[in-house]
Amino acid sequence: MPEQWAYVADPFGNRIELVEPTPTIAFRPLTVDDFELLVEWFTDPVVAAWWDQPAEIESVRSKYLPRIDGTGDPTLMWIAEVDDAAAGLFQSYLHDDYSEHDIAVGLADAVGIDYLVGAPHRGRGLGAATLRAFAGFVLDLYRQAIVCVAAPAAANAASCAALERAGFERSHDCQPPDEPPTIAYTVWRATAAP
Repeated sequence: MPEQWAYVADPFGNRIELVEPTPTIAFRPLTVDDFELLVEWFTDPVVAAWWDQPAEIESVRSKYLPRIDGTGDPTLMWIAEVDDAAAGLFQSYLHDDYSEHDIAVGLADAVGIDYLVGAPHRGRGLGAATLRAFAGFVLDLYRQAIVCVAAPAAANAASCAALERAGFERSHDCQPPDEPPTIAYTVWRATAAP
C-alpha cells in the first residue's frame, strides 16, 4: 500500500482504510505526443489481454492519428488525467455510427465507451472514479444519447467490478461482432432512465 494511506479501527476492531484525498479527474483529447505512452500501456500484460492493439509506434500512429485529425472513424479519443497525470486511454462513440455493434448491444440512443487504466493508477479505486466521471462527461458531450454503455468482455472480471463500483448497472449479455462475449453495463441520463 502507498505510504500516504492509513488505517483506523472501528468500534468493533475492524480495520478501516483511510483513502487518499479525492483526486481531480479530467479528460483531454488524445494527441500525437501521447503515442509513446500508448505503446507503453499496450505492452502492459493486463492491458494486452483485453485491448487488441499491437504495442508498436507505427501501429498506434496508423490507428489513432486518423481519429485525432478527423480523417478516420468518428470515435473520439481521450486521455484521462488524475491529478494532472495521464492515467488512461478512453474512447467514446455513438452506437448509431457502428450499426452492427449497435444492433448487437441493443440499446437505442447510446454512447459507447472503452477504456484502459495504466498500471500506476490501478488498484487504488481510481478506475471506478474515472469511469463515473467519464460517463458524466460523455453524456454531457453527446446530448442526443440517453444512455452510456460499456461492454467489457464477460471474462474481464476486474473491468466488470470497476464498472459496478462506478455505478454502472449490469444490463445484459451480448455478442458484438469480432469481440468475445460481453456484458453491457449502463448509466442512464437522469431524465431517461428505463
